Amino acid sequence: MHLAQRGYALIGLTALLVIAGTWTSEPAFADLWRWPAALILLGLAAEGFFIMRTSIRADVDIPPRALLGREQLAAYTFANASNRKVRLEYATATPPGFEAIEETRTIVAPRGGVGRDPVVMMPIQLGRQVWPSIPARLLGRFGLAWWTRALTPAREVVIAPDTLRAPRRRPSGRSTGMRPRRTVGAGSELHQLRAYVQGDPLARIDWKATARTRRLVTREFTEDQHLDVLVAIDAGRLSRVRAGRLDRFGLYANVASRLAEVVTPNDDRVGLVVFSDRALAVSPPARGMSAIIRIRRTLERVAVDAAESDPIAAAVRIRSLLKHRSLIVILTDLDDAAVAEQLARAVRLLSPPHLVVVAGVHSTEIAQLARKEAVGWRDPWVALAAQEHESRAAAQRTLLRRLGAPVIATKEELLERSVFDEYEALRRSRRV
Repeated sequence: MHLAQRGYALIGLTALLVIAGTWTSEPAFADLWRWPAALILLGLAAEGFFIMRTSIRADVDIPPRALLGREQLAAYTFANASNRKVRLEYATATPPGFEAIEETRTIVAPRGGVGRDPVVMMPIQLGRQVWPSIPARLLGRFGLAWWTRALTPAREVVIAPDTLRAPRRRPSGRSTGMRPRRTVGAGSELHQLRAYVQGDPLARIDWKATARTRRLVTREFTEDQHLDVLVAIDAGRLSRVRAGRLDRFGLYANVASRLAEVVTPNDDRVGLVVFSDRALAVSPPARGMSAIIRIRRTLERVAVDAAESDPIAAAVRIRSLLKHRSLIVILTDLDDAAVAEQLARAVRLLSPPHLVVVAGVHSTEIAQLARKEAVGWRDPWVALAAQEHESRAAAQRTLLRRLGAPVIATKEELLERSVFDEYEALRRSRRV
């Protein structure tokens, strides 16, 4: 219980009566303070009785599934089953997976109705989130005191990886695993005849059709192309490092989930491996909508591990999982010099036969520290340390490129677009 403003005011007036009765010579004023004091105590007792009979039920109006990194509209609701309106104050308690403004808010729950208080929340952690108890206090019927009440909403929310804001095409898949695709080059089946374009190989000119039409005609063929794409996500200790509003693991999870949506319309198969010092979760390559759903469900059940990352163990698990040449996208920390040698050995283990793309976030804060103008006596030493860190990270990226692995190191807001562009470029060039 905490006294309200009205309660403090009445106690203050009672204290003035006590002082006045002490200093006055009138006997009638000496005990006058006892009456308001008794009324205050009686009012508090009555408020406590009525508060015990007040039924308030808290809940959170939010969809059962939220998307990681996408702001979610929600509302705290308080159902009042009593015969009077209730004013209450509460703290905006959230599960660890949500980020919200921590503040104390006031709301009035109408008699026999529901009070709603809209808020905006940011999902920042994958998985099942159970709502904790909401610290609250109710204003008594006479406005003398606030009465503490713990309200526990029966609410669970699952935070899933984010989806593409504007899907390019509807994901599809064929049971045969093959898809006809028009390509430039040799093929097995004739697709169409078209007018000759300067630069077309002479071997593809259809001389019979040319003789009939008296114009050069080129043959186009269809060729079946099918890729296996596997995304390996680093969920080790350093994946807790912030990357914008999310940590790096959350950023990688969103990239992997959205890449699956880009891959499946091409009828390519996509799989997932999440690792730290061991493989934490594995989703074998599959195609179609089922592959997207499986990857999203897998990511919902995985959290960042406190162990150091071991890319070599992940590479061994990936080699046992893939049966033929595939495209492997490793989302990991490229700034950690401690695992540089292990990452290079993992790339050597996978390539050949596979093509490995290594992608990660390049910290702009460290780059700024390396170029920052010195102001204090510590600044030169901080700049030297930052320059050494940048030099080691650049050497690591150079080593990976020499091993034949394309490397993507960019800002967190550009990582997704860069990975998509690399996938499309490799697919067009048919390097896989």
